[in-house]
Amino acid sequence: MKGEILLQNIVNLFIISIVLNAAVMAIFSISTLKKLSSLRSVEATRDLIVILLSLFICYKVDILRIFKGTGINIPFILDTILSALVLTTMINFIRQFMSRLKQNNED
Repeated sequence: MKGEILLQNIVNLFIISIVLNAAVMAIFSISTLKKLSSLRSVEATRDLIVILLSLFICYKVDILRIFKGTGINIPFILDTILSALVLTTMINFIRQFMSRLKQNNED
């Protein structure tokens, strides 16, 4: 297994997660949606958009697959799903981190 390639693939996913988080949060920061931000349906919709977007991007862009070029041979669809789940997790981590920073600044 080539560990440096695996690490590079994870760093690529992290960079993309920052960009996707900014894009999704820009959509949900529209003034009309800010009033609805406390509703569970809006949060569920946001999470669904993130998951679907992650799946689509990982399916279309080969460089965003975690195990590509590492020597670990797993099926394409499994690699795509795992990559999308890692990307989704990173996006949620960044969103929580940014919300904590925002809460600390407001206090």
